[in-house]
Amino acid sequence: MRKINLENTNAAGKRTIKEINQKLILNLIREQQPISRVEIARQTQLQRSTVTIITNRLLQQKWICEGESGRYGGGRRPKNLYLNTNRFHVLGVEVSKDETILALADLNGKLLSREYVKTNVDDPRFFARLGEKIQRFSKQSRSRTGIQVAGVGVSLPGYIEKTTGRIIAAENFRWMNVPAGEYLRKRLDLPIYFGNTAKLAAFAEIWFAESKNGSLRNFVYVTTRDGLGTSIVLNGEIYNGARDGAAEFGHFSLFPDGERCVCGNYGCWELYASDMATVKRYLLSLNGSEPPRGLASLTIRKVIERAHRGDKAACEALQTTAKYLGLGITNLVFGLNPERVIVGDELVHAWDIIGDIIHSIVHGRVPSYYADDLKITSSFIKEMPSLLGAIALVLANLFSFSTNL
Repeated sequence: MRKINLENTNAAGKRTIKEINQKLILNLIREQQPISRVEIARQTQLQRSTVTIITNRLLQQKWICEGESGRYGGGRRPKNLYLNTNRFHVLGVEVSKDETILALADLNGKLLSREYVKTNVDDPRFFARLGEKIQRFSKQSRSRTGIQVAGVGVSLPGYIEKTTGRIIAAENFRWMNVPAGEYLRKRLDLPIYFGNTAKLAAFAEIWFAESKNGSLRNFVYVTTRDGLGTSIVLNGEIYNGARDGAAEFGHFSLFPDGERCVCGNYGCWELYASDMATVKRYLLSLNGSEPPRGLASLTIRKVIERAHRGDKAACEALQTTAKYLGLGITNLVFGLNPERVIVGDELVHAWDIIGDIIHSIVHGRVPSYYADDLKITSSFIKEMPSLLGAIALVLANLFSFSTNL
């Protein structure tokens, strides 16, 4: 899904002027609210009469509403325009290894309510039951608020077919060729949109954090949750590849003679830099050469909390992960030449421990003429980026021209 680039806001041609200019103005209001008609005309270079006609239409359709008057330099005081967040609600669903989150959000992406469901990785028919839960959650939300739900965005793990929601391969879940979308569509009477976990986390960065990132158009997103996932953003758009499988960098060989990965390859990056690898490394340091005990119950969040409380082994486990992240990111920088590399999910809470190490390794291996302007940062989104990306996926289908993430 391409987000509208508000830096290029000239009026559209006659053939599609009504639809394009209406969505242009609607997105401008959504991103810069509160905003006056005068300011909309200035930024879009549309005539004021055209802006008035379109905004009046949006008011009639209840997409926007008028609020308190804005600043003025004399004369008639302009009215501010806001997005009407009660026009629709949207649902986001994030499927992860331990639990699945259902969330209701308004048109600004503000979370209104949540429900948690245990993910049953041993039974792919879990998606049939999940569909029933989503349908019930949607009906309860509409009954409670009186506001229609416009659609459902679903974040799925692994290599997926985004048009159908089929999980082609999610090795860490032991899911192969699972028709998740088919199960869900049989039980839902709402539009459903699907995306890969890492790609949706990156899309959330585009949709919700652009004001903090500036006009960031080319970056790589790295998530270490439930494996190691990456996403490439080119000119503000997610790069999917020929068959939706682009950016599976978690399975490139960091060490070609390393241990065997569940994908069949050897020495995959995720074996050394994922959250699972960090927890395993920490437990091995506690248990010596014995197999790590407590892997199922200990989370990366707990390891990070222990590190902040002064647990030396936890801190060292995270620092080692940072070194492996730095090695992998070095390859991404050489291969993709991004403006920025963003690390998201749980490791944002350990950035004070790992950030400088990652930066030092990358800049110690990449020539300065190639990486002087490169930024390596943690995500501005501190919690549930893939869930927010699933919500943004529905919003993008409401607000944007394209329908391809």
